[in-house]
Amino acid sequence: MVAGTGKPESDVEIERGVAVPMRDGTILRADVYRPGASGRFPVLVERVAYELGARVGAYGPYYAQRGYVVVGQNVRGAYASEGELAPFRDDGSGAHQDGYDTVEWAAAQPWSDGNVGMLDGSYSGFTQYLVAPTRPPHLRALSPRESGGDLYRDWVYRDGASQLYFTRSWTLQTCLGWLSHPPTAALADGARERLQRALSEGLEPLLAHLPLNECPPLEGVPLVRWYFDHLSHPDDGPTGKNLAWLPDTPK
Repeated sequence: MVAGTGKPESDVEIERGVAVPMRDGTILRADVYRPGASGRFPVLVERVAYELGARVGAYGPYYAQRGYVVVGQNVRGAYASEGELAPFRDDGSGAHQDGYDTVEWAAAQPWSDGNVGMLDGSYSGFTQYLVAPTRPPHLRALSPRESGGDLYRDWVYRDGASQLYFTRSWTLQTCLGWLSHPPTAALADGARERLQRALSEGLEPLLAHLPLNECPPLEGVPLVRWYFDHLSHPDDGPTGKNLAWLPDTPK
């Protein structure tokens, strides 16, 4: 049974690891939850850097039971999605526009009626805000929560000060998840073990480490090169403006 619905999960078709091609040929992977009945349905998309089974699997069957298709996709470079991971760089109006391409892919599928919405919060709230200015023709609605629209002012820095506890703890814990699954596990080279040891000793030593632009457990890990780039550029500059949906908002 699907929790809270009284309906059998057999009424839901689930496809895992579905290939979603981007304009540059990169393949992003998605889990798709569809109503068991044949037909065309509105689509709900979540684009996120987290493990899809735990994230989208918590609500995908619920919406599929009610006549929606749910597409939960890992962003570029996360888990089984190809490409280089750099949070939010490729989700909005940059060179790749992965959010736009995903919405239009969802609209063109045989199970889609052409109406696409996006949902959920935190990381996937950012991916919604960033796709909005690109105006995919089939995007009908957004439902972000507990999120922001500016990487530098809402995530990395606050009034010019590094949000060290948030960014360091999030990067350490999330990177450990990435390195626990193929194909990103192949990039570990001992990094997963280093991260596990460091986290087992608690966050305090990692937060107190000086200088602040060093973090030994993360150094040399290709997946998190962007973390050190953020620390090295407290003034957002052109990079930060490309990662904001309101780039002209005063600091």
